[in-house]
Amino acid sequence: MTDIAVAVRDAFEHTDYDLGDVAVNRQRVRVPVLREGADPEALRAVIEEALGADAVAGVTVTTETIDGEDTIGTVVSFQYRP
Repeated sequence: MTDIAVAVRDAFEHTDYDLGDVAVNRQRVRVPVLREGADPEALRAVIEEALGADAVAGVTVTTETIDGEDTIGTVVSFQYRP
């Protein structure tokens, strides 16, 4: 099985988006992007390119505080289907 967190981090390495700690709980993945108002379609495209469009389901994009800090960012959550 692919290391999901590493694959997502590698995909975002060459973008303008900085990430917080990518969390994987079973097959639910949470990707905090340290930019408020990031483009949801662009974020989804990067993730789908890294993992494959068929492997990403139930994508939600929200704006919330990151890591309990005062930082407001965009969080992408999805179900990973290997």
